[in-house]
Amino acid sequence: MSGQDTETTASTKARRALSEQLYTLFGRPVKELRITRVTWPEGKKWVAMVIGTHGREVPVFDGGLHQQAAHLLRDAFPHANWARAQDYDVAAGVLREHVVRTPASLRGDDR
Repeated sequence: MSGQDTETTASTKARRALSEQLYTLFGRPVKELRITRVTWPEGKKWVAMVIGTHGREVPVFDGGLHQQAAHLLRDAFPHANWARAQDYDVAAGVLREHVVRTPASLRGDDR
């Protein structure tokens, strides 16, 4: 973790606006969105993983949509640590750093 706040909540107005913008961008309601900066041979790019309200991943084939989604969240949450992947819960309006937790069995805590 970065040691700073890793979770931020949008205001009700911002949450509604983001929900509408994401709906417009992806053509369907969005439940969750993960934004990650990745390095490709041609340079760094933003990648968006979109989860629809049905709980399944929504395929995003247009690279421009990934970029637009990243910019929407970066504009809404400028103080987030964008060097790390960020998860956005649309209904709650909460952005948090994506953390991959090690399973207890690999930590020796599987009692």
